[in-house]
Parts: sequence; C-alpha cells; structure tokens
Amino acid sequence: MQAPTSPDCPDCGSRAKRFPPGREGQYHVFCEDCGHDFGRYDRLVANYRHALDELEAHLETSTSASRDA
Repeated sequence: MQAPTSPDCPDCGSRAKRFPPGREGQYHVFCEDCGHDFGRYDRLVANYRHALDELEAHLETSTSASRDA
C-alpha cells in the first residue's frame, strides 16, 4: 500500500513542517501550524519514495520518446 503523496497536513491543510531537536535517526516531523505528528523522518521519506521513483521513470520515458521522434 502506498502513502498519499500530498504534503498537506491531514488536520489543517498546512504544508509547513518543523523538525524539533531529537536523537539522531529518531527525528519526528510535525505540522508547524497544528502540531500533527507525521511520524519519524526516515519513515516519511520512505513513504514518498515511490512518488519520486514514478516521476523519474516518467521523465526518462518522456525524454527518450522525444529523442526518437
């Protein structure tokens, strides 16, 4: 199952995030406006890795198709 790709906070819709001090490897990401906990930073990055992979694959396909034309 893939995570939703919206960077918006599910509680208030804000895109502002904050990374308070913490122990290395255990940083949590919070909404700047309402304090919603997005979870650990490394997990958040892993959840959105599929979106980056899909975008990169699409861009590679688009550039190779335009070269062939």
